[in-house]
Amino acid sequence: MLAAAMAAAIMMIGCGSDNKPQSAHGTAVIDSAGPDQVTSNARIFLYAKGRKTTDLRADLIMQYTAKDSTIAQQLDVDFFDSAGVKISNLVAERGYIREKDNFLAVTGSVKVLGEDSTRLFTEYLEWDAGKDRVVTDSFVTIITQNQDTIRSYGVVTDPRLRDITFKRKVSGRLTNMEKIRDDQK
Repeated sequence: MLAAAMAAAIMMIGCGSDNKPQSAHGTAVIDSAGPDQVTSNARIFLYAKGRKTTDLRADLIMQYTAKDSTIAQQLDVDFFDSAGVKISNLVAERGYIREKDNFLAVTGSVKVLGEDSTRLFTEYLEWDAGKDRVVTDSFVTIITQNQDTIRSYGVVTDPRLRDITFKRKVSGRLTNMEKIRDDQK
């Protein structure tokens, strides 16, 4: 739902719509005056409690300062732990950022690569720096470093892709059941 609203907001910008501003939870509020700033090859850093949590690079960023809304295209995002060490990387076609509350929502061929080579693929994902959680209700495929493949509708995880909770309709292929059994002992 949020992805559809975000896509609609982006299309409204491109079409120069004269409609009144619209608002929904988690979406950008865009007005007919257009963005305050448009930047190519841009970079945004997000911070939580004084530490850098995110290094976001995008081909194009449209900033709506008064609404604390930023729309980005072709994102490449690095996430950092409390020691400043890179823990994962995300790429996506489009994104929406609210800097004040460190919120990032991305859509379109979303890929996340964890530090241990675990990979997550989906079409929509939200990251909340304050909660240090990555969340989606969309269809997700996760491939672990052991090449286990797990699919579900919805996931909640940390940015490292280590503490993963699958929401519903979980299926997959596990390659090393003996290792899993040994790890559980």
